[in-house]
Amino acid sequence: MTRRTVGMLLAVLVVAMTGCAPALQSNRADLDARVRKIRNVVMLPPDTKICELSAGGVREQRDDWCTTGRRNVEKAIIENLARRNISVKVLQVPADLQSEVEDIKDLYEAVKDSMYTHAYYWQGQNPNFFPDRLKNFDYTVGSLEKLLRKQKADGLLLVHAEDEISSSGRKALRVVQAINPFSTAQRSGMTEIEIALTDRKGDILWENFFNNSGSYDLRDQDSTRGFVKELLGEFPQEGK
Repeated sequence: MTRRTVGMLLAVLVVAMTGCAPALQSNRADLDARVRKIRNVVMLPPDTKICELSAGGVREQRDDWCTTGRRNVEKAIIENLARRNISVKVLQVPADLQSEVEDIKDLYEAVKDSMYTHAYYWQGQNPNFFPDRLKNFDYTVGSLEKLLRKQKADGLLLVHAEDEISSSGRKALRVVQAINPFSTAQRSGMTEIEIALTDRKGDILWENFFNNSGSYDLRDQDSTRGFVKELLGEFPQEGK
């Protein structure tokens, strides 16, 4: 299942309270054109959280899994975008930039909440949707000129990843539930990654969120590559 914010939609089909309305237009084409000009990108170390999901649904974070998952996510994104002629390097945040980087992350969280609240229709389930926020998609985390100029980069990637790994007990329970016609099987662990690209102005040019239940494992490099392929499947490309 893919949940895309308006930052990457060509158009959104909106079902109005009184019936069907024409697809709402956005400035997606202009934003995509700006994305295609970006060739050198800095990626903040992905915030990665991987938990073991018990038979009872309790989540326990495993730091060793988090470290492995972060490295796999970094590598998969770098490899995927390299095939699109985009160079990505992970920013090793020095002490003097730590506060600035945390501010950028915090601001993006606030901006993201606003996007999801006002600029996305959610299949008719969002009473706070503002059509003008789609038509003139304009979200920013503030100027990144100083940070990116120092890194000789055109853009910044912000990435958040989470994964749930079902414990052996939960897997066994799901097998029993699956063969019991009177039982509802528990869900598999959920894998999700959220990603956003900004330019030096700090404008959010492209953003996507992808999640899937049970099919991927961020601890595994090949599985992570497959997940990132889905995540970046509609990333704007040169000549398209």
